[in-house]
Amino acid sequence: MATHELTLNLKKTNIAPPVITVHQGDSAEVLKAAIYDGDKKAALTGCKVHLMAAKPDHTYVEQQFTGISDNVATVTVDPAVFGVAGLLKVCYVRVRNAAGLDATTENVLVNVLPSASASGEISGPYVDAVEAIIANLEGQLADVSALNAQMQKAEASRASAENQRATNEKARQTAETKRAEAEKKRAAAESDRVTEASQLKTASQAATAAANGAASNADAAANIALQIANSVAQGSAGSSDMAKQKQQIADLYGKLADATDAFIYDDGTVYCPASKASASGSTITFGSTCTASGTTLNLK
Repeated sequence: MATHELTLNLKKTNIAPPVITVHQGDSAEVLKAAIYDGDKKAALTGCKVHLMAAKPDHTYVEQQFTGISDNVATVTVDPAVFGVAGLLKVCYVRVRNAAGLDATTENVLVNVLPSASASGEISGPYVDAVEAIIANLEGQLADVSALNAQMQKAEASRASAENQRATNEKARQTAETKRAEAEKKRAAAESDRVTEASQLKTASQAATAAANGAASNADAAANIALQIANSVAQGSAGSSDMAKQKQQIADLYGKLADATDAFIYDDGTVYCPASKASASGSTITFGSTCTASGTTLNLK
């Protein structure tokens, strides 16, 4: 690293300009300028101090001094400033105060020696403020690129969530359809249950009515039997009355057998329910609930 110390004056009192020699593209060249205003030290506090130059390729250079101490300004020169071999005939320091007023020093001759390699040549203008803006823009561009990547990722997540929502909605609709079908089946089953209950109630009522009828028939038969017994006891019943009363008893037993769906035996006579026995001429046919074993007939 080479440090070039200069003494410059805002009144431009130097008879001959200072001369420094550097190498093309060097990255460690330091300028340390002690700046005076006539015979007094220049007041640099609150000022912005810049190196101003025109390169041999006729491009513009501007770089701010980064170190200010009393009247001494220091800067490590960017390689682009001395990037073209030749003589910088225009090179000076500008001091801009807080009010925006500029003062400049005399010219400094800078002899830039050629680099040993072509890679040392850096042509084109260099303005550190512009470079800072470019770097800032590049940083913002990187931020925008990162933001775009995040937005794309968020959009992908949103699309995935939307697809999942659609899938869930489809599943919900399917479940709702199944629920509606199950509700229809439940309603049909409830209707069947109500119908069955009604049928059972009707059958129960019919059975109750039949039982009541059988009971009434039994009561009637008992009354007739009682009348016959009383007549016999009193000796007042004629043969025709007896025959009529016996027929009435037989009719009642037949009705009772049909009402109770059971065989009834009385005084050597079996009364058969119509559901379990039928007669055709001299042949009697019994239902499947009746069985025969030898000379024994089981009536059920």
